[in-house]
Amino acid sequence: MKIRNIKNLPVFDRESAKVIGRVEKAVVGDDYRLAYLIIEMTEGEPGMVLRKDMDIGEASVTINSRQSIKSYVAGEELSIYQKKLGDTVFDQGGRELGTVSDFIFSRDNMKVWGVEISSGAIKDILQGREEVPLEQVSWRTAESAVLFDEGSNGDDY
Repeated sequence: MKIRNIKNLPVFDRESAKVIGRVEKAVVGDDYRLAYLIIEMTEGEPGMVLRKDMDIGEASVTINSRQSIKSYVAGEELSIYQKKLGDTVFDQGGRELGTVSDFIFSRDNMKVWGVEISSGAIKDILQGREEVPLEQVSWRTAESAVLFDEGSNGDDY
């Protein structure tokens, strides 16, 4: 599942059998695991739900109880997702391949397994966006990465 597809999913409380809000954004930690979701509640202040307290499905996020929603009073964080979105990606020969347009994660272990690369609107429409396993990406600077044929995620920056 792509991180952008989590935004606006309804949040379902299993205990009350009601939709209690929607996902405002996903926060990915420096370990490339989903850390938590920010929830825009239908009633009250925004809250956050840790990854251990939720299940993410194709069409909704389910929590076991409202008690798993933590306070998120004007909180602000910079997740690795926000840092890396838009980074330029090059091949080993220095040819620009495109930019990181999204992270792809597994709902089973809540871990990012790959990145989606956009090569421009026309190429994206004609050929689709490329999905590359995370272990092939080596972040060389804070704004760029190099792709390798085999796994080599040596985060140097």
